Amino acid sequence: MIHLRLLRLWHGHRGSLAGLVAVGVTISLAWAAQALLLSHLFAALLRGTSLVDADVAPALAALAAVLLVRPALALVRAAVAHRAMDAVKRDLRSRAFAALIERSATRPGDGRSGGDQATVVDGVENLDAYLSSYVPQLAVTGIVFAGVGTALVLVDPLIGTVAVLAAALLPLAPRLWDRVLAKRGGDHWEAYQDLHAEFVDSMHGMTTLVAFGQEQRRERELAAASDTLLRRTLRQLSVSLVESGLSQFALLAVPALVLVLVAARGEQLGGFAVFAALLLSIELVRPLRELSAAWHAGYLGTFSGPPVLDLVAADRGRCDVLPVDRADVALPLVVEGLRARHPGAKTDAVTEATFRIDAGLTAVVGPTGAGKSSIAAVLAGVLPAEAGDISFGGRRADTAEDLRARVALVAQDPALFTGDVRSEIALGAAGRAVDLAAVAARSGIGTGETALALDTALGDGGSVLSGGQRQRVAIARGDAQQRRVLVLDEATSALDPASEARLIGALRAAHPDDAIVAVTHRLAVAEAADRVIVVVGGRVVEADDPRVLRARDGAYARLLAAEGREPAREGDGSADDTTLEAPDSDAPAHASQGAPV
Repeated sequence: MIHLRLLRLWHGHRGSLAGLVAVGVTISLAWAAQALLLSHLFAALLRGTSLVDADVAPALAALAAVLLVRPALALVRAAVAHRAMDAVKRDLRSRAFAALIERSATRPGDGRSGGDQATVVDGVENLDAYLSSYVPQLAVTGIVFAGVGTALVLVDPLIGTVAVLAAALLPLAPRLWDRVLAKRGGDHWEAYQDLHAEFVDSMHGMTTLVAFGQEQRRERELAAASDTLLRRTLRQLSVSLVESGLSQFALLAVPALVLVLVAARGEQLGGFAVFAALLLSIELVRPLRELSAAWHAGYLGTFSGPPVLDLVAADRGRCDVLPVDRADVALPLVVEGLRARHPGAKTDAVTEATFRIDAGLTAVVGPTGAGKSSIAAVLAGVLPAEAGDISFGGRRADTAEDLRARVALVAQDPALFTGDVRSEIALGAAGRAVDLAAVAARSGIGTGETALALDTALGDGGSVLSGGQRQRVAIARGDAQQRRVLVLDEATSALDPASEARLIGALRAAHPDDAIVAVTHRLAVAEAADRVIVVVGGRVVEADDPRVLRARDGAYARLLAAEGREPAREGDGSADDTTLEAPDSDAPAHASQGAPV
């Protein structure tokens, strides 16, 4: 069974594939040479020639050389295969990781972590035997079959022709099982992925399962998934054993048929022809037998290969985005005619949005589902725009990589890794010279405002931290990126208003020439911002100084009224009793202490 589509997994490593084919052909030719040399020696012995005779000695020496060289060639093939597959698997996993990062950013609802893990780890590993053994053996079999078949015909046209036809036709019978084998193999891999995904989901949600008393029910479900995998594995093995038996029988039938023909022809053949026909018939089917063995060894790769190929085909290139020189990024950030839609959605999340973002604090407000987070995702280069232009200081950002290199995004529910606070913030620094302690202090870390310090352990995915602590660490990580634009997408929602005010004020003081974009439902943030953008139904309906918007009877004024705030007149001091002004330049960013997270 040939899966031509999977040959693309060798992309970028075709030289190694050619090397494996060359070594394989050389080994098969060594077997064929051994058959011819043995035929010559056996025929000489039948004639009564001594092994030390001058006519026999060269053939004997050549046979000894072949017997020594062939094992060395086998070692060379193993070394080449190991080296090649190490490079291929490393490349495939690198491309798969890049594709998963891209997918998680742009289509976070796709896939399951357990299934993805099975594909990247076991799926790629299953390709080893298929790519390094079966695929090269396909080419080796074709080349050697043609060469040995030609030699057989030259030895005796009748026997050679019958042997070639039999070797070509008899192995076709087991191929009738391929459709059943493919169905059983697909079911087996699907069950394996499902069990892997269910187990990983269970581990992630174990606290919730225990809290609701559902751990025993989940245990039964996992046991049922395990039983399903076992049944499908046994069904697959039963069909595979039948196919393997048929293949081996068909291949053994070819030398047996040649033996019958040799016996029938009797004295019409000379001694060399008799031995050459018999031994070459074995060499004719040897590559076919090795191909069958390679097929069964790499069988799982035919089912794990397509998901791997689908995943790496989604890799759009580099996943590491290096920041550009800050001197080359100018503000304002101008967005014109922006339209964006989430993958799989039937309607646009953002429609014809036009606005600008200058240095200072810009608040993006609006009702739930208005498209605020979608705008943030587009600005950060994680949601592709369907239409519109985005530019920095008049210079257009043409790709998602351009945006990621200029904009840092902190989400409401940030993903943290296992480690400590210092290493997590250092991820944002990406090896650049950044004062991690100062960055952490702006987010209230290591200041006494919270229990967090740079050496605080995060736990698995930040599991030991509260929601507010997780947000502080994520904001510090985004701050360490030193981008000209920092987007906080509800990133302070778990903080109390006073802590939120101190944190945003510290960021404004540290980055007076940069832009901070706060996507928020808290109008206290908007009231203290330099500029407010109001989004309703995916459209930007208002954008101006909050004092100007308060004076209008528009969407912003209605949001204030819905929150119980009276749209204040400029200078009457009634807009809000919580300000987000930057702290005095001589005072530390953590001047106010003790606010809970």
